[in-house]
Amino acid sequence: MPKQKSYLALILCCGRMDRGDDAIGPLCADALQNRKIPSRTIRGDTSEILDAWHTAQHVIMVDAIVTGQAPPGTLHCLEARDQRFRPAMARCSATGLGLVQAMKLAPLLKCMPTSMLLIGLEAGNFEWASTLSQPVAAAMPQLVEAIVLEWQRLVAAPAR
Repeated sequence: MPKQKSYLALILCCGRMDRGDDAIGPLCADALQNRKIPSRTIRGDTSEILDAWHTAQHVIMVDAIVTGQAPPGTLHCLEARDQRFRPAMARCSATGLGLVQAMKLAPLLKCMPTSMLLIGLEAGNFEWASTLSQPVAAAMPQLVEAIVLEWQRLVAAPAR
């Protein structure tokens, strides 16, 4: 039996601090916590994503994005139902398959959120033991603001 959804909205920040631009998620979670906006940092494994989705009606996924069609630091905001949305763009796991697999399994496990928004920055550097690339670091405030606005929209909306 699926778990009861206990949160209206949940922010999941994916990534690892030791893999260059993949640190977008954990760094964003820190910035959100400083603004008293709850978020959860996860590495982005399929099981972690699905477990979190069991608890929330609306989910904001934050991650490094790789489209190959935009320069590093470009902000991306895509809803799961958007035709341009491709789960493989998110680098939730080292292979990029965490979100892909979660999206395939969630309907079967009855844990797909009512809405899911992927917000992130185009990334280019995933080297071990490296820091954010300069263009991604410069775009971090824009990313945080986009998430804050979406969070405010979700929590201010009447119950759905």
